[in-house]
Amino acid sequence: MLRVVNFLKVLSMVLFLAILLLVYAYLPVMADLTLDNGDFQVRKEDFFYFGIGVFVVVNLFFLGFQKLFEQFIAKVEVKAWVRGLSFVINIYLTLIVGFIGVINNTNHLNPSGFAYLNYLGPFLIFSWIVGLIYVVKQKS
Repeated sequence: MLRVVNFLKVLSMVLFLAILLLVYAYLPVMADLTLDNGDFQVRKEDFFYFGIGVFVVVNLFFLGFQKLFEQFIAKVEVKAWVRGLSFVINIYLTLIVGFIGVINNTNHLNPSGFAYLNYLGPFLIFSWIVGLIYVVKQKS
């Protein structure tokens, strides 16, 4: 089970990098980060490097969290679920980057049709928390 979670984590990292590179390729020189045009813009290079930086910092944080708390966890299922948190967060970051790509490609895509991407991330995190509670409470 731990191997599957580690594979999913690596797969989510590759997916994030692929989506970030795809979005970066199609961004205009000044990228909008909000739906209101011109409210908050950054250069596309800054967006790319900031995205990589946030991704690395978040993954290092959750790796430290995982190493810190795994020594207190006895059940393999709970260990796998704790390791799965970084997978869920990586998917959430991927969805955010994808939505920013949609915001900046309004000629071909309508951003309001992709607003669900913003709500899918918190739903995944909530589902992860509910699943963690279920796995911890489950009798072996």
